[in-house]
Amino acid sequence: MNITPDEAQTALEDIRSTTATAQNVLNNFAYFLVLWGAIWALGFLVCQFVSQWVSWILIVMLVLGMGGSSVVGITQGERVRMVPGSRMAFVGSRLGMFYGVLYSFAALWLFLFSRTLLQVGILWITVVMFGTIIAGVWLQQPVSIGFGIGVTVMSVIGYYLLPHYFWLWVAVFAGLPLIVMGSYVLRKK
Repeated sequence: MNITPDEAQTALEDIRSTTATAQNVLNNFAYFLVLWGAIWALGFLVCQFVSQWVSWILIVMLVLGMGGSSVVGITQGERVRMVPGSRMAFVGSRLGMFYGVLYSFAALWLFLFSRTLLQVGILWITVVMFGTIIAGVWLQQPVSIGFGIGVTVMSVIGYYLLPHYFWLWVAVFAGLPLIVMGSYVLRKK
């Protein structure tokens, strides 16, 4: 089978376009990492030192994160336009549905089973990292997979070995890595 120079050029342009779209999706994801990393780092740090308000702090973190995510999603969504029917549009829509279902089940588990505040914290961290690992698999991003595993392992270590300093531990080993990872991706663009 022979390929003409025009066909080869068209194929290369398609590859460049797909690569650019994938990079835009990753850049978009990076803004969420920085946002949630800042919320986790600051919120978990405050939880460590104001333990009587942990429930309220976690609620405020969730509300701020959801509101901030909405703003980031709207502003970044205007910058990234995916071709309807493309692979990236398919993956993007599936990731949105996946995260919605995953977080709904996590909320259901919290409602159904009484948990300590440390258990609520470790549940949400591991649920979010599970989603990060799955997104890494779907987007074929080994860094995302390794990152999700690393934050999960460090969070579980802190949960079992340093329960009295858990909030401080996850501020450092769950919140800060989100900021670093998001900043790294944004710097690469």
